Amino acid sequence: MKAKVLMCQGVLLAGINVSSLVVAHYYPDLHYESALLIINSLFILISAGIHYKQYSYKPVDPENIPLRADKPVELPPPPAPLLAIEHFPNFLCLKDKDGRWLQASRTYLESFNLHHVNYVGKTDSELSEVPHSDAHALTLSTILDKSTWHLGRTEKETRTIVYGNNTGAVFEITRTPVFDAEKKRFQLIITGHNIHQDEQVDEDAAPDLASYAFEAGHLSFAFLNKNLRFTRINSAFSELTGFVFGELENRHLSFLINDKHDAVHTHFFKKQDDTLWSEEAVCRHKDGHVFPIQLDITAISAKTPELIYFVSITDITRQKHAEKRIMQIAHYDDLTGLANRVMFFDRLSQFLTRARLQQAYAVIFFIDLDRFKAVNDSLGHDAGDQLLKEAASRLLLEIREDDVVARLSGDEFAILLLNVDSYDKAIYSASMTAGQIIQSLSKVFTIQNNEIFIGASIGISIYPEDGTSSEVLLKHADIAMYEAKKQGRNNYQFYKKAFTEATQDRRSLELNLRKALDRNQFQLYYQPQYKAVSRELCGAEVLIRWFQGPVGQKKMIPPDLFIGIAEETGLIIDLGKWILRTACLQLKRWQVEGYPLQRLSVNVSARQFKDNNFLKIVEDALQDADLAAHHLELEITESIFIGDTRQVELQLNRLKKMGIAIVLDDFGTGYSSLSYLKNFPIDVLKIDQSFVRGTALLSKNARIACAIIDMGHSLGQKIVAEGVETEEQLMFLTDRGCDIIQGYYFSPPLPMDKMTALLRSEVDGLGLSKRKPKLLFE
Repeated sequence: MKAKVLMCQGVLLAGINVSSLVVAHYYPDLHYESALLIINSLFILISAGIHYKQYSYKPVDPENIPLRADKPVELPPPPAPLLAIEHFPNFLCLKDKDGRWLQASRTYLESFNLHHVNYVGKTDSELSEVPHSDAHALTLSTILDKSTWHLGRTEKETRTIVYGNNTGAVFEITRTPVFDAEKKRFQLIITGHNIHQDEQVDEDAAPDLASYAFEAGHLSFAFLNKNLRFTRINSAFSELTGFVFGELENRHLSFLINDKHDAVHTHFFKKQDDTLWSEEAVCRHKDGHVFPIQLDITAISAKTPELIYFVSITDITRQKHAEKRIMQIAHYDDLTGLANRVMFFDRLSQFLTRARLQQAYAVIFFIDLDRFKAVNDSLGHDAGDQLLKEAASRLLLEIREDDVVARLSGDEFAILLLNVDSYDKAIYSASMTAGQIIQSLSKVFTIQNNEIFIGASIGISIYPEDGTSSEVLLKHADIAMYEAKKQGRNNYQFYKKAFTEATQDRRSLELNLRKALDRNQFQLYYQPQYKAVSRELCGAEVLIRWFQGPVGQKKMIPPDLFIGIAEETGLIIDLGKWILRTACLQLKRWQVEGYPLQRLSVNVSARQFKDNNFLKIVEDALQDADLAAHHLELEITESIFIGDTRQVELQLNRLKKMGIAIVLDDFGTGYSSLSYLKNFPIDVLKIDQSFVRGTALLSKNARIACAIIDMGHSLGQKIVAEGVETEEQLMFLTDRGCDIIQGYYFSPPLPMDKMTALLRSEVDGLGLSKRKPKLLFE
């Protein structure tokens, strides 16, 4: 119809346009254009409206499509198992793990007056809100479901149901929880029957459904006779084991599970009330491989005198793998595969329990790799990890099979030698093993194509002489290891009680050291330095002193006792910052007062030098004191060159650009290398006092001192000799061209007030530089 209207509109519009052309031909003065334009526009709008109404898209809901009366739609029938449940004459209901109904028999639905309700996917609580439902019974059902899941076993109840015609019936209802292979909730099966009409019940109906449930279940089930021989298995059992029923029929349970189960019937089901047995076992598959299972056997009451056993097996392979992985993580080191600290203490505790009865001995090694940190810092963590693995492999080669090697943390290892029957043998075994370990770890390691040499410091404690508990024995071995490091590393030390006293003193010292800055217990001392030829005071080395105790009873702590602790604990960063700032402020104060001191030399540890904020600390110290940089010297040792030498060179060049001079202290006593002098911007070489002592004309010390002086001068470096105590030493060094002298011959280190007095005497012309010692070669 709408198409015809559109056609008529088109014809009419065309006629009007043709007529307008004819009129325009005969009456050219007539103005008709506006009217014609309006008419055309109206026709176009009307056509567009009709077209849009006819062809506009409307989404169609498939469910609302009208069906022809002569072709009714047929819904697919429910699956066969669900159909069987629906027509089951007695109670039967399946619920999921959350209590939502999956399928129920009509009889069960009628017991709650829910036979006309869409119940699938709903819980008892939701169904209790349905009008005319038995809300009380549904609420009770919820409680009973929760109780069954909590107990994890089959539960029974008796329930009286009153129907609409006031007739009642008593039902025995059974709830059976079903768990999956991972022991998680899967489904709840509810069955029941009228206990007053057992004689009238069709006895074939329930067994048929039970048979179906037995076959269709995803869990592996089987029936055994009283002799534990197979009488029936389901499909899941056959799939899990690989055997069909014909291959298992009348075979004993031990055919599949051949460990310790011949006596199951004898030991567990002798009595009438022993109905359940559960344990992990190993099952044999048809193809020959074995796998772990959870085996559950239940005795079933039957109408015949013969006992029947219901068996379920669950594959727990994944569970065992997970347990093994957890055990590996909990007791072994991921990197090296060695036992970890937990495993080590567990084995040691087990041994100590037995050793108290057997009077046996044990040897505990605490091993720390020497120079491991230098390798880690210079080559990276991957190289460090590879080194730890190789070291662990070497340690394993040096012990017996029954002994224990553990990685405690970082580069620390422990070894437990067990079952030594005398103290003398324990000492001998410990000495031999420790020597072999040191020799093994001293050999070259090839890591990332680099040849690396490390060593090991070993501490040894012996049970029961050095302790009777795991913690004490390891602590004492640790203390002995630190003593080995003090003795020069790459050696072993047996624990001595004196070590504990020293360690306790060290811990006390560390605790007090942390509080010393806040308590203003540190003072700076100044070691004057003189030009060798003119004996003119030209500078001073800054030294730190620590005083403890009340005024009048102060005790000085030697630097060699606390500097090492400060470096290990990181306290050297704050301490070094305080030294730099205090020294710069003091030098500026002396200069303002007109005293002739042009330079202070401040010692810097490797830990300070490699700190990310070191340059800023130096800049802030100079800025706070308003001190020019050329008045400051920084003394470093060769230990800073271990590691990233590029970073060290960059740091030194930045200091040089600031105008700060660099002094290489203790030259010749550390990791000496001439490449340091060639590649790094060193201004001053300091001859260690060990080469100054006994500088007789033909001694080795004298020759080394002369070589250092000549080499330093050839590289444009000044030479400072420290520890000069005699006139003979002074004259020898002066004659050989040494530039600067410091030592007790001129002055010991002086506190601030005495250093000020020395500077004042220099101004007054009464200083030590006016002394004219006798020349050695006059």
